[in-house]
Amino acid sequence: MRLSFVLSLATIVASAIACNGSDGGRTCTEYNPPAGFDPQTPTVTFKADIAPIFDLSCAFTACHGTNGNPNGVYLPKGDPALMYTNIFDVRASKLPTMSFVKPGDPKQSFLMRKLDGDHCTLDAQCTNGSCGDRMPRNDESLPDADRDKIRRWIAQGAKND
Repeated sequence: MRLSFVLSLATIVASAIACNGSDGGRTCTEYNPPAGFDPQTPTVTFKADIAPIFDLSCAFTACHGTNGNPNGVYLPKGDPALMYTNIFDVRASKLPTMSFVKPGDPKQSFLMRKLDGDHCTLDAQCTNGSCGDRMPRNDESLPDADRDKIRRWIAQGAKND
């Protein structure tokens, strides 16, 4: 029993060392959409396409569903207008030189970088040398189709409908 505990503890420590931060041990590289990705088609709207993704993936008490939470962005479930206000051209607390959503520029949008998991390429510029964890948490990325909708919405000007 004691030996298995020691072995388990050693495995946990080795895993933590291998992870080297929030990237799970993977090499941190910049994400690029597939060659056939068209940022302008189809047209994406915030209320119909983006807010529902946030409702299902982000607006939880442990993540971004509580005002004043330590995760910096409040995305109130069922309130697309306030969600939009809280991310549109608002500076990221972990990287004040970058907005959560920069209209027309997914690569310069902290939200997109966190969703794509390439925010780690910016760690040297982030507060305390880390841009934090990938979103959503636990290394489970959003489906490509959802990330592409968000990317399109930002590329199309991040309009509020």
